[in-house]
Amino acid sequence: MADKVRRQRPRRRVCWALVAVLLADLLALSDTLAVMSVDLGSESMKVAIVKPGVPMEIVLNKESRRKTPVIVTLKENERFFGDSAASMAIKNPKATLRYFQHLLGKQADNPHVALYQARFPEHELTFDPQRQTVHFQISSQLQFSPEEVLGMVL
Repeated sequence: MADKVRRQRPRRRVCWALVAVLLADLLALSDTLAVMSVDLGSESMKVAIVKPGVPMEIVLNKESRRKTPVIVTLKENERFFGDSAASMAIKNPKATLRYFQHLLGKQADNPHVALYQARFPEHELTFDPQRQTVHFQISSQLQFSPEEVLGMVL
C-alpha cells in the first residue's frame, strides 16, 4: 500500500507542474487577447472591442462614425452595406433591404410578414415552399432569405 502511494506522488507532481506551466502560458497570452461584441439593432449596429488594460472602445466605421446603419443593397455582383447602401436606396429601392431582422424565421402566415409588405411595398417577397419562410426576390436571378441577408451584414 505504501509502495503504491509513493508511485502516485511523482505523477501528481508532474501533473501539477504541467498545470502550472499551462496557467503561466495562458497568463502570458492574456495580454494579447481581446473580445469583440456586436450590438445589432433594427436600424443601426455598433461594434465594441475590449482589451486588457483598456476600457471598452466603440469601433469607428470607414465614415468615422460609431453607428453603422443596418442596410444592405444587392446589385448583380456587388453588395453594399451601411452608409453606402443607404445612399443607393434612392436610386434602387427594390434592391435595398432594411428592417429585415423582423422577418427572421417567420412563416408566410405570420402577421409580421403582412406588416412588412404593407410598410415596404417595393420589396417582392416570395415564399420557400419547403420551409414556408420569406425570401426577398431582388431580380429574376437573385433571391435571398432574411437569414442570408443577416449573414451579409455580420
